[in-house]
Amino acid sequence: MSVIEFYGETCPHCIGMRPIVKNAEETSGVKIEKLEVWNNDKNQAEMHKYEDIISKACGGFAAVPSFVNTKTKQALCGSHNEEDIVALAKGEDCSNNVCKPHSKLKK
Repeated sequence: MSVIEFYGETCPHCIGMRPIVKNAEETSGVKIEKLEVWNNDKNQAEMHKYEDIISKACGGFAAVPSFVNTKTKQALCGSHNEEDIVALAKGEDCSNNVCKPHSKLKK
C-alpha cells in the first residue's frame, strides 16, 4: 500500500473526506489504507513514523486528516479534493501541501 490516510473517528474534517476518498478510489482505481489514530495505539505508532513529512504538510505539527504516499514520502494535510488525493497516489509533486504535475512528467 503506498497511500495511507490517517484520520480521527469523530473528526469533522475526516468525516467530510470519506465520500471524496471513496470516490477517488472508485474512479481512479487507487487504493488508500485508512488508519484511525485517535482510538488506536498501533495506528498512532504508524502515523508517528511519518510525523516529519506530515508535520511539514500541516504547517509544523501532525494532524488529521493526513494522507501519506509512503513511496514518494510526500503528504497532504487537511481537506483536499479528489484530484489532489489521486495526484498524491500517482506520485505527483505534492510539496507544500499542494499537488501539481511532477516536473519529471513535463515535456
